[in-house]
Amino acid sequence: LHPRVRRQRQMCIRDRYRKITIIDANVFEIRRGYMFQDMSKDFDIKRIKRSNTSCSTGVGAHVHPFNEIFYLSSGECTSFIDHNIYKFGKGDLVIVPSGCLHRTTYNGKGMHERIVISFRNDATEWIQNQTGKELMENCMKPGVVNIPEKRRDYVVALLDKLLFENDSPDELSPAFIKVGLIELLLFIIRCKNYEENVIKEIDVDNRIIQEVATYIYEHYADNLSLEYVADKFNLSRSYLSKKFKTATGFGFKEYIINVRIQNACNLLLETNKSITDIAFECGFNDSNYFGDAFRKAKGISPHKYRKNETF
Repeated sequence: LHPRVRRQRQMCIRDRYRKITIIDANVFEIRRGYMFQDMSKDFDIKRIKRSNTSCSTGVGAHVHPFNEIFYLSSGECTSFIDHNIYKFGKGDLVIVPSGCLHRTTYNGKGMHERIVISFRNDATEWIQNQTGKELMENCMKPGVVNIPEKRRDYVVALLDKLLFENDSPDELSPAFIKVGLIELLLFIIRCKNYEENVIKEIDVDNRIIQEVATYIYEHYADNLSLEYVADKFNLSRSYLSKKFKTATGFGFKEYIINVRIQNACNLLLETNKSITDIAFECGFNDSNYFGDAFRKAKGISPHKYRKNETF
């Protein structure tokens, strides 16, 4: 082929790929095996239905700079949130704060329906001023809340109101949305503080992988290798590698790097430590490798991230 024709074809392929990565008007970028997702507004809510034709499908691992709450109306799911694995079903509400790495898999065949709310941190300020910072922080801790059966109709009605105001807006809709979101968050606070047995426990079927993920999450700065961790938990390297990928959606090394990068982001924004010191503190033995890994994960250099305070 003529070089110019070849370049044109390559551009067409690249353009098609870019179109594929735009979903529901939200921007997804593939960064080191997971998606970075953002939205163009401060609030969104949508009802999502999917019919599985295979035993297990789902959304790839991703992070976003906004909070997400979703209510499962039907079906069963497994979620890897931060470093915990959860199984949940109808009537469960999942909380994913901004910056939290997560992945959801829809288990079994049949219809799965969920209502997903996305919102910026600004929406929580009024509640924080009224109830205090501690209650709001507890409300937005990552995890799964089982809504008491007698209260599910109330939650569904509240979500339906938010859907209506979002899909058929008028000049009063922003106010109704703000009030509705505040009411939902206050309800979650009340559930967590005054209801019994509403906090979902981790998935016991994947307890060993849960322990491995937690160990990595707490010891990310150490010199972690597949061989070392496998020996520590009395597992073969091949079993740990395969099982970790199946349960979490991450490769073993991929997850370690992601945890290190997320902690590096916090240090870049919250301290005046040098980039080299942050690299070593987060478990990278080479500052140049840290810079390359950071650019692959975030799309910009550590220096620009700190300067722009970009998520």
